[in-house]
Amino acid sequence: MNQEKIIINALLYCRIRYSQYSMYETYAKKYGSSYKSLFVLRQLYANSDGLTQIEICQDSLISKQTVSAVIKRFYEKNYVYMEEISSDRRNKLVKLTPKGVEYAKEIIQPIIEAEKESMACFSEEEQQLFIKMCTKYTEVIKDRIDNI
Repeated sequence: MNQEKIIINALLYCRIRYSQYSMYETYAKKYGSSYKSLFVLRQLYANSDGLTQIEICQDSLISKQTVSAVIKRFYEKNYVYMEEISSDRRNKLVKLTPKGVEYAKEIIQPIIEAEKESMACFSEEEQQLFIKMCTKYTEVIKDRIDNI
């Protein structure tokens, strides 16, 4: 494939990816939130046993400062509480309160359904190929950007 076609395809993929981010950001704004807050909320909703802020950072690739600010806002709204970890006094589990679960259910469940329906438009084989290709692209682009 020639270089010009590769550049065009890279730009097309970036445009698709940015469009996806924009959809999530627009959706989050409907609820007075941000994409990153939405992502943190989704992680907490999916992990009823709670997560540490470090785990949230590792899973989301969101900075420690941003996760801390999101958790603080959620705490102030009574969406989360902190629970001591007896084996590790330095970290606390962040868990959704009943109010937080209701909030998350209202916001996150429709997103989960939309993603499920969107993925269902692919056959199982296409789903696996799609995930494999996106993973490979992500690994390669991360390596390239890390080495700039």
